[in-house]
Amino acid sequence: MYADIEATYHSIKQRYHIPESKIILYGQSIGTVPTIDLASRFNDCCVACVLHSPLTSGMRVAFPETKRTWCCDAFPSIDKIHRIRSIVLIIHGTEDDVIDVSHGFALYNRIHMQHQTEPLW
Repeated sequence: MYADIEATYHSIKQRYHIPESKIILYGQSIGTVPTIDLASRFNDCCVACVLHSPLTSGMRVAFPETKRTWCCDAFPSIDKIHRIRSIVLIIHGTEDDVIDVSHGFALYNRIHMQHQTEPLW
């Protein structure tokens, strides 16, 4: 997933000459994992990120009482989101029975204030 989004991102920029100021990254559910990763590693890679039903980490989905990131957690988005330097919009249904809305709340609270936009719950 990580390599796929990075390859797609670089291809869009090189092939179509689209500047970062025109790129909006979007991820839904498990797709928010590579979206957060890319945006957290490449400063100013996009103007905004839209995260639809994001998950804090794979371990926290499987084991909701998990309070910290474990070395075996392949998807630690909660530890990366604070590094994003673009506007972040979180969309998360309050009745979501796959990824609990608490994941959206937790991620929103880790976004730097200047990069937060009003979430859609």
